[in-house]
Amino acid sequence: MKRKGTKLLGLAMAAVLTLGMTACGGDGGNKASEPQPSGSKETQQSAEKSPSSDASEVTPEKTWTDDDNAEITILMVSDVVADENNEVLKTLEEKTGTKIRIILVSSGDYDTKLRSMISADSCPDIFSVKQETAAAYKEAGVIANAQDVLEAVAPNVIEDTKDILHEPAINKDGVYIVPCPQKGNVICCAIRTDWLKNLNLEMPTDLDSFAKVMHAFTYDDPDGNGKKDTYGYAFNLASLNGGGTSFQNIFGAYGIPKGQPIELADGTVTTWAKHPQFLDAIRYIRGLIADGVCEPDYVTIPNADMFNKVWTGVAGCIEWSAIAITNNWVNRYTEDPMPTWEYAVIKGPEGQFGASEKYPDVTQGWAFSASCKNLEGAARIANYCMSEEGSDLLTLGIEGVMYKWADRQNGKIEYIEPYTDSATHRSAGGYVYATLFKPSSNAEFRTLNEQTRQATMDAWTRGIAWPYILQVSEVRNESGADMDQILNEMVADLLTTDESKLESTYQDYISEWESTGGKDWEEEATALWKEQNK
Repeated sequence: MKRKGTKLLGLAMAAVLTLGMTACGGDGGNKASEPQPSGSKETQQSAEKSPSSDASEVTPEKTWTDDDNAEITILMVSDVVADENNEVLKTLEEKTGTKIRIILVSSGDYDTKLRSMISADSCPDIFSVKQETAAAYKEAGVIANAQDVLEAVAPNVIEDTKDILHEPAINKDGVYIVPCPQKGNVICCAIRTDWLKNLNLEMPTDLDSFAKVMHAFTYDDPDGNGKKDTYGYAFNLASLNGGGTSFQNIFGAYGIPKGQPIELADGTVTTWAKHPQFLDAIRYIRGLIADGVCEPDYVTIPNADMFNKVWTGVAGCIEWSAIAITNNWVNRYTEDPMPTWEYAVIKGPEGQFGASEKYPDVTQGWAFSASCKNLEGAARIANYCMSEEGSDLLTLGIEGVMYKWADRQNGKIEYIEPYTDSATHRSAGGYVYATLFKPSSNAEFRTLNEQTRQATMDAWTRGIAWPYILQVSEVRNESGADMDQILNEMVADLLTTDESKLESTYQDYISEWESTGGKDWEEEATALWKEQNK
């Protein structure tokens, strides 16, 4: 492999890594794939020699390094420090038949550490990187084309990323980064079903019935305590901004992917705020606020206080991740009996519904160093990590030693002493490496309770598509923050301005957005989207 010390030094000093990533970390997962069983190099060699193998298959000539005595160095983000030779890392070495050294740095120090390692000609063998930076590293010979070795020894990687592996522009002629197949969580509209039952109401299915339920939650004493101490919809200004969670399913009922680009009928890519039905959605939300069924202090209330009103039985509806509402918040609810929740599908005037689609992030991923002396071992690590067994190890720890399954169907595990203490669990490597080649069927997703997993998968099926542009936008890099700020101010203003001034106020903000870079971005984004769809 080429080693270009002088060129790498210049590249490392010039490259701007805006990573701060957890390498495809997230709070959910993709639809459960079925990764193939993985294991050590010996296991894979045994499989190659199996009598069931097709004798006509020709083993491809190796184009990669395979020195099993070489240690694999991995650089990754973690704000928790594990013991240097911890139990999880030792097990990972055993399962993959490789020597491994993992260097953990905080998200704020990651870029500097990677640059310094590259400039010192000691590039980590595996590291995470954004696509635009990876392109520069590819040109400089820093990262390897790992397609051949992955196809030969990493079937889990190939299978789990088959729909996205060549989506990154850098991967058009090989595999230089391995993107994460995990999808983010589509925002769900959670409704308290115990309150519905108390009021003899059905789950709302359209905008009219949703408004009626919110009214009843506010004025008809849904908790039966004889007091007017509840309201329907919990939100705040922060969650209202851009792609924030609030009213995602309301905008979705009008076919609008809140906070994301849209494609107009003439092919122009533009902001969601230019959707033909944008003001219709705004008027509907204004109606909810005017009826007094929403959080009255939404302009100033912080997230913690907004959540507390959900946890203590003040609010009966919130749009948020199902992973929070019916899984992570279970121990937060103070009422006895605990509230029950289900997720509403709210249809609009034309039958549309859902929230903004979430896509796997293919703009960043894991790269392999071109100077790696054991690229085959590095691929074995990727293969094992991108399996259910590997994800369980890196997330939960060693089964039977650090944890045990209490109820797989409902995602329940029990930690074993002394690993019931989170600090002890982290020191032993538990969860610390969970983002390393995270598979779609990852441990975090599989340890959700059944209702939450199903709600998450259902939400994926009804996400509203939008133009997911993979190329870097120069206009957004320069003016995106200002453009977004204008739209955030516009939405907040439109909820309170006089109805007679609604149209003119909207047009004024849109004109300001266009002159602040919006028009230039439309031209650039439209061109990028057309090129991407060729």
